[in-house]
Amino acid sequence: MDIYLYKCHYCGKDYKPNRRNKQRFCSNSCRVNSFNKKKKLGLSKPQIQNEIAIASKTENQLIKPFKIETMSMAGVGNAVVGTVAVNLINSLLTSEENKPATKKDLMKMMGQNKRFYPIKNAPQKIGFISLYDMQTQCIVYQMTAHTLIKR
Repeated sequence: MDIYLYKCHYCGKDYKPNRRNKQRFCSNSCRVNSFNKKKKLGLSKPQIQNEIAIASKTENQLIKPFKIETMSMAGVGNAVVGTVAVNLINSLLTSEENKPATKKDLMKMMGQNKRFYPIKNAPQKIGFISLYDMQTQCIVYQMTAHTLIKR
């Protein structure tokens, strides 16, 4: 009985086939690698038949060049214009009482140097005004003028 050796269509190594005229690869790994290589190259059916062309492809040809994105002045300009437009529209459409307090507003309030501030939503005691003391940070009740006259 003669021993026939075939060449693997992927790696080119000599092997003894288990099934004559049906087996083209020496192992399952070569068969899978060949399929993945064809899939990566995007070859169609007629091109798959021509395996010599596949064997001649080098790994350098498989890697497709890619474009590195860079930052351009046009992109920066578009971002600046968009941000300014959004801030302008936001400031025009927001009412003054709904705008957040700024540092200038806080400095103005602290510059008044008022020690007592009226508390509008505190429970009222008859004849007294509820105030918040900024120095001691507590609630103080002050007698009203008409309470002092009655006593």
